[in-house]
Amino acid sequence: MPQEHILVNDIIAEHRERMLNLKKYYPFFKLSEVSFSWFMDGRFPNLDMGYILMAVLRFFIEENNFKERDVTYQAYYEFMSRCIRRDFDIKLGEHDNKVLVDYIFDKLKNDGKPFSFEYYDPVDRVKKVSRIKLLESRIQDGTVWYSISPDGIEFYLDTKEIRDESKISVEQLLLEKMIRSEDFKGGTEVVKRINQEVERLKLRKNQVVELLASDVFAGVEAYEKFFDTGIKWFEDEQKLFVKNKELIESALSRAESNGAAGDTGRFDRTAAEIYRLDTELKIAMNNHSELLKACTKLGIRADEIIRKAKLSRLRSKFDFRNVLDTMIKNDNPRAMEYVVKPFLGLNIHKTFDLGKIEDMLSYRPQVTEPAELADNRPAEDIIFQDELDEQRFVNNARTLMLILLEMLERRGCFRLKEYNEVIQKIFSKEIFRNGDYYTFLVHLCGKTDYFLRTGENMEQTFLDEIIAGFMEEEAFIKYGGMHFLLELADGSENEIAIGDFASVTDFVIRRV
Repeated sequence: MPQEHILVNDIIAEHRERMLNLKKYYPFFKLSEVSFSWFMDGRFPNLDMGYILMAVLRFFIEENNFKERDVTYQAYYEFMSRCIRRDFDIKLGEHDNKVLVDYIFDKLKNDGKPFSFEYYDPVDRVKKVSRIKLLESRIQDGTVWYSISPDGIEFYLDTKEIRDESKISVEQLLLEKMIRSEDFKGGTEVVKRINQEVERLKLRKNQVVELLASDVFAGVEAYEKFFDTGIKWFEDEQKLFVKNKELIESALSRAESNGAAGDTGRFDRTAAEIYRLDTELKIAMNNHSELLKACTKLGIRADEIIRKAKLSRLRSKFDFRNVLDTMIKNDNPRAMEYVVKPFLGLNIHKTFDLGKIEDMLSYRPQVTEPAELADNRPAEDIIFQDELDEQRFVNNARTLMLILLEMLERRGCFRLKEYNEVIQKIFSKEIFRNGDYYTFLVHLCGKTDYFLRTGENMEQTFLDEIIAGFMEEEAFIKYGGMHFLLELADGSENEIAIGDFASVTDFVIRRV
């Protein structure tokens, strides 16, 4: 059954990926277990290693990304000393402070070893070990330089984004580290998150435009906030895009050199991942440029709206809602006097024109109201939209089913990939943008055994009912009595691309 296949795939095939996603959280909970109750005779029971870890990761992101420099031990020592004094109110002498800061650093580095995260792999049926580091080190010119690892950045961003800085810039730091470590598949996921952030900024831009059109004061406030918190890093982000593009080109050159040296299998896999990453980065750079153009137009549009609003303020009208909002904001109810007082002197005495009495007496109302014209169409002649949609799907399913049966008649057995190639030749790639194609596949996989025979055993599923109606047609009569099976595949490795925007699991269609 398809439902059972989905359940088994979620439990077994996806378990490894879920565990690898969880591993970046493992060091935090491992370090949170560190207790200071016994260290140095229990003088620091209030120190919290979880808080210290988050503070150190934020410090490294600040130094590595925003200031673009690695960290020496001395820089870490000064930061941690301030953190202990400020956040835990602990004041120590130079010797005790050095012992405590060194002890914390050794724990954060796990004594120079990666944290080992064990999990069971149900596909290979063995226990596996995944290793993760939060801090990395390198030696240059006799000095040890420290930096945050890609897993450390990803873990920190998952806990909460950095509001005061560009999220795109932080993600690009992670992308740079992944390119340098040749994790191109992970880099592709990072670029996708960058694209999502760009799309979020586009939505915010559209909201600012709508707000400017409805409330110029709130719109101007939102406009200034949008540029202060989302757009002011455009230039830095563009530089990082160019830098990562150059790193990808260098990685591709190295991969081509390795391929020329004879390792063609590895080159093909690596090159495919690099090309995919390069494509995603080009999309991100293009979207980022379009956002910059849209924001430039937004600035021009905002200036026009503000200028018109200034002119409209000179007109002879009174905005009661704006005055009320101003009084509430300033907490000044006495200003209501200037609004109410002009109405207190109004002439409320009304008079009646006696000449209107004659008009009232001579008024002759209609005896009957005009009849309402009835719609004489019978109810069965009215076609609703859902009926049109159903008829469209039936027509499209008829064509797709006819092609499938013709291929079974000629070949006897073929895969979904071959079927897609045939319908692409007939209808072009646009067929894969038609939702009825995917609906047809879903209904087709509703069962795995089809016996084309009019009447008996023909209406187990929605698609069976449709096929039963086709069997009366001349084009389908010759396929009466045909029996075919669907052999559904397991696992994500059987996925095939549909055009440039979707993928489905391949399966076999076999005539019995």
